[in-house]
Amino acid sequence: MNIFKNLTSTLILFCLLSPAVAFADPILDKVDIVQTKTEADIHIEFKTQIRYIRHAPTNVASRVQIFLEFPEYKNLGFTVPTKREFLSSPPTNLVPEFTINFPDQKTNTIAIRFKKPVKFRITPDSSGRGLIIHVPLPKGTPPLTEDVAAPEVATVEGGQSVDVPGIPEGMTLDSYAEKLVVDSRALVDSGEYAKAIELLNIALNLPFNKAGEGAQELIGIAREKNSEFAKAKAEYALYLKLYPEGSGVARVRKQLAIVDAALKAGGADNKHAKKAIREIHETTVYGSWDQYYYDAHTRTYNPDGSKVSKTKSHDQSSLVSSINLTARTRQNEYDGKIVFRNRQTMDYLSPTASNRHANRDRTDAAYVEFEDKAVDYMIRVGRQNGNSGGVLGRFDGAWLRYGFTPQYKINVAAGTLAEYSVDYRRQFYGINLDIGPLSENWSGNVFFVNQTVKDITDRRAVGGEVHYFDNGRSISSLLDYDTLYKRVNTAMAQGNWQTESGINYNFLVDYRNSPILTTVNALTGSTLAGKYSTLSRAKRATGWTDAMLQDEAVRSTLKTETALFGATKQITTRWQLGGDVQVNRTSGQPGASAAAIALFEKQALENGIVLSDLEIENFKRSVAGSGNTWTYHIQGVGTDTLFKDDTSVISATFTSGKTSRSQSILFSNGFAPAEKWRIDSTLQLLRQDSDPNTLTYLISPTMRASYRLREKATVEAEIRFDVDNTHSNEGHTRTVRDAAFVGYRIDI
Repeated sequence: MNIFKNLTSTLILFCLLSPAVAFADPILDKVDIVQTKTEADIHIEFKTQIRYIRHAPTNVASRVQIFLEFPEYKNLGFTVPTKREFLSSPPTNLVPEFTINFPDQKTNTIAIRFKKPVKFRITPDSSGRGLIIHVPLPKGTPPLTEDVAAPEVATVEGGQSVDVPGIPEGMTLDSYAEKLVVDSRALVDSGEYAKAIELLNIALNLPFNKAGEGAQELIGIAREKNSEFAKAKAEYALYLKLYPEGSGVARVRKQLAIVDAALKAGGADNKHAKKAIREIHETTVYGSWDQYYYDAHTRTYNPDGSKVSKTKSHDQSSLVSSINLTARTRQNEYDGKIVFRNRQTMDYLSPTASNRHANRDRTDAAYVEFEDKAVDYMIRVGRQNGNSGGVLGRFDGAWLRYGFTPQYKINVAAGTLAEYSVDYRRQFYGINLDIGPLSENWSGNVFFVNQTVKDITDRRAVGGEVHYFDNGRSISSLLDYDTLYKRVNTAMAQGNWQTESGINYNFLVDYRNSPILTTVNALTGSTLAGKYSTLSRAKRATGWTDAMLQDEAVRSTLKTETALFGATKQITTRWQLGGDVQVNRTSGQPGASAAAIALFEKQALENGIVLSDLEIENFKRSVAGSGNTWTYHIQGVGTDTLFKDDTSVISATFTSGKTSRSQSILFSNGFAPAEKWRIDSTLQLLRQDSDPNTLTYLISPTMRASYRLREKATVEAEIRFDVDNTHSNEGHTRTVRDAAFVGYRIDI
């Protein structure tokens, strides 16, 4: 087929542009754009579980800042990677070009810069590892090809997007909502149902107003006329729940009965319709290339003269080169991709006892993917990220998916986990079933996976995911149960709820083994203590059985529990206020803490990460099993605060545990002083009181500047200082660390 010829021709380009790879596992995975009836949905996927907190600004902007948390890192105090990461938008006419970068302004945020301002809304996706940015389609966008419906149900042509009027100056919120309902009613009368639904969704998402009852009834009518019977049923039912004494109760009950009868007769939103194939012939290549030079120094001395020792070290001098390329060919129902993502770190320092300072080469993705949308099957072969179905991260192998109905898709995966600096290889195979959407809002997955190291079983687990997703509400949950160890590995639920009053609530409940319980964990346990590089060598040297290795793995694995509840509200036109309360607890057998510390230091050593004394001490405390640690956090995010179109963040954090207490304040601001320029600055102040008798003060200012040379080329530089003053029984120690980078990025 032509699709294979087109894909093969792009291999030469990959060979010419391929550098080598990564410093440490990145956070960002990939970005896709999916067209719906009225919106272009930008899907941003991550390589780890995320928790959406808030975003700013909230409606129209060319630059969006999204605040996140990364539970899998935070549970054990692991530092989130701070190397610069970028994703470029795929070629499309649906949204303006954009670039995604992480991290932003020394916070756990991603920043998205569009070529021009867009109207948007943001929701977590149904996987717990992604975000969706919903952007209205530009005027004149051809509608999606409709499904070929069953004879009993007429197919109504989907509408294009509609220009949503802004609130005219002097108009009240009630008057604006009434205007949207009047305009929607006119659109329904003229048969433009999709446009009416879009306007009504906006009206219903406004804070409580007098037009809500009429809008709720009308959106049910619009969906019914648009043959969206299940959604119409849900809208009518919601009306009866919200307005049991409303003026339209009799009408709504009548329409609800009609819709229910249509669903029972087989008209369930054309779920079993055969998709018509849209005529597409295109080949695109896109991605980015960047290079950054990093440099860091540390100086330690004693201002009070309690010690005469002074130390100075050159911690970092490295050049990190990254490439992210995707070649895609679409020929009608066929969709093929070649994806390559890779980083190379050239380390210019000599090895030391605490840091290997070696060149590192990490390939994050290198796969070929082919999909037939008519038959509904997909095959992906190569290095890829497995973040569902019980697969533990990046692997070399194959992933096959077949959809035998629109609501049920079976997946089969097999391969070898892609791990570095280990003498063993972990092979796995697994099968899982994607389910949904069911009843419009529910979806999930059930899985089985078996993992081995040669002839030793490393992991055998079953589990599943359940997701609920609706406008303004979402819940994601995960259960992973190891049948070999007869223990729960992970049990997690997180959710968001946007109320009519504009408050966004979020929660997280998380229990997990850290790291995931596998037999390989025994190698870092207190008994084997890293003496053996493989399980087979450990068995031969010690005479242990598989059961004894499994017992040691249990002793070497910590348990972490987290519960969090937070809320965010727009309090003025320029400021939003948010906060959360979190409690963490780490527990385990005595050897587990030592194993976690050994693994932590080993990973830092292998990846060239320079850890400060404070980071090492905080990690040791987090795995010491010292009871509950409470964290209270409040954050204000403002726009147009100090400069025109700027973004300011003010946050305060208080943490209290059995052996330490800390208070932290962070100020940050980002603005564009001139065309093509952007300046970001951050100041962090921290005070930590630790047992026994240790008091630490940290001041950390950061400044970053970026300049856009041309549309697809940007240069930037950053400098950061950390001044750490520690007072203890041994005296006063001051540590000053400077870190800087300079680099460029080219979008392809």
